[in-house]
Amino acid sequence: QNKLIMKRFTIKGPNNAVRGEVSISGAKNSCLPLMAASVLFKNKVTLQNVPFVKDVYTMRDLLVSLGAKVEFSIEKKMMTITNKKKHSLVVSYDKVSTMRAGVLLMGSLLARYPMKKIKVALGGGCALGVRDTNWHLAGFKSLGANNRLDQGYVNISSEKGLKGGKYKFPKVTVTGSSNLIMASVFNKGTHYIKNISIEPEVLDLINFLNNSGADIKFIGKRSIKINGVKQLISGKHTIIGDRIEAFSYLCVGAITKKKVKIKNINPNFLKSETTVLKRIGYGIDIKYNSIDISPGNKLRPIKIKTGPFPNFATDNMPMIMAVLTIVQGKSQIDETIFSNRFMAAPELNRMGANITVKKNKAIIIGQKKLNAADCISSDLRTTFSIILGAIAAKGVSTISRVYHGLRGYYNLESKLRKIGVRITSKDKW
Repeated sequence: QNKLIMKRFTIKGPNNAVRGEVSISGAKNSCLPLMAASVLFKNKVTLQNVPFVKDVYTMRDLLVSLGAKVEFSIEKKMMTITNKKKHSLVVSYDKVSTMRAGVLLMGSLLARYPMKKIKVALGGGCALGVRDTNWHLAGFKSLGANNRLDQGYVNISSEKGLKGGKYKFPKVTVTGSSNLIMASVFNKGTHYIKNISIEPEVLDLINFLNNSGADIKFIGKRSIKINGVKQLISGKHTIIGDRIEAFSYLCVGAITKKKVKIKNINPNFLKSETTVLKRIGYGIDIKYNSIDISPGNKLRPIKIKTGPFPNFATDNMPMIMAVLTIVQGKSQIDETIFSNRFMAAPELNRMGANITVKKNKAIIIGQKKLNAADCISSDLRTTFSIILGAIAAKGVSTISRVYHGLRGYYNLESKLRKIGVRITSKDKW
């Protein structure tokens, strides 16, 4: 898996034969926090519907380096994690440098070993601008844990153990919410947290912990109280479907104006996104756990603003930007979460798109057609955005550095090929 990282994709467009169905994998952004949460358990944790993408392998290596035993069954889409012995309390930089989710181990290690000294390297991941760990640390402080930064490592400990208190996030943060929830599971007393993220992936973590013996209750739309429990013994959980992957494949149908069905996804995770597709003019048919997209008669430009769930997801923004390059008229996207979310714009412009980015706004003037170009991918979602452009463009495009995309899309190439995209990967190394 890790040795053969495909260097580039070659895509021949326009792909007029696109149609069919895509089975959506488990959510990477749910799987990683669940893996981090395994540290809280005395015995075995079993996860099902696991997406075996590169980030999941990285997280496995991280857990193993701390002393966990991790077994994969790719055929069964299953993983078991056993944490019987004491963990090493240093999360090293070489492990977190490629993947930001490593910071999630701060919360679970702190909960399990509150009086010990924990060292976690500040992580990497996509270059999306400022991603602040200060809120995580302020949250830990509200439980009585002190921290200091030393040579790129955050040192955390609490001499007297963790006690319930109150904390309000200054801004909604997905990773921050997950981290503080994990840190609070064994607190003495009750911890109140306000303004938490209610993304499906955070709710998935809360459901898993509650089903395994934790005591976390909502006392408002974004407020929870956590009554500390003594211990968690073992857990079993089926990971939710990946809403970002689901939307990505809906956009393949959108940009080619063809019919595509996505299966194994809760449509409630994509209410804002499917509403946007309908407003642009696509036919959307929603069933219990599937969504169909079909070509509309006339496509209309649109204004979109990203935001925390239930708003339009920032992770889905690069894909809708690619779709809007072929929708006649002037569309606008306001990005409210990350400063560097428009990295796909210059690459799409090389294919003949007309996208102007100013600060956190993109203006897109729809074109009649796109033309093939050689492009470079710079982060996970940009990869799929450029792929969408290449699928619609006339001629043969190559996309380099696609390993960014393989961090989060399982079987990307074969899923695209299955619905009629002409794609190959060359140069294996």
